[in-house]
Amino acid sequence: MRHLLPGLAISTALLIAPAAQAKDLRNRFGVGFNNQFGHASSLSVRYGIPWNKEAINLQIELLAGVDLDSDDTTTDAVSAGARVLYAVVAEDNMNLYAAAGLGWVSYDGTSAVRLQPGLSAQFFLFGLENLGFSADWGISIDVGSPSAVSSFTSVPGMGLHYYF
Repeated sequence: MRHLLPGLAISTALLIAPAAQAKDLRNRFGVGFNNQFGHASSLSVRYGIPWNKEAINLQIELLAGVDLDSDDTTTDAVSAGARVLYAVVAEDNMNLYAAAGLGWVSYDGTSAVRLQPGLSAQFFLFGLENLGFSADWGISIDVGSPSAVSSFTSVPGMGLHYYF
């Protein structure tokens, strides 16, 4: 009897729980920042493409970042680009995206075209349905002088977007 009561309480809570709705970002603008595309944090604008099917959650993102410092201890950095994010998992307070980015970066006196495949997870805290926190993992492929391949997996790129 002692073990029956907790099991009954959990079963009852599961039966009366509301149905989960995926975070729908279609036809909404998000403004914020993230730091995974270039060497400096970037201003970011996202837009959810409005599809007829609720299961398709596709976003486009435009990014631009500048870090100009007159100090000789740091290097100036400039970046601009775009990303496409496709939700492969959509939960009520989280979306997991497959992402692809293309842009231009300039750092330490060199410039390159950056290709960036990766994954992005965006979380929405309860009570803050319009504020999305994101973490990104993947690789950066720089084509230029010099060409390079690097990852941003050991420390994920972090971001924040407010959706209107």
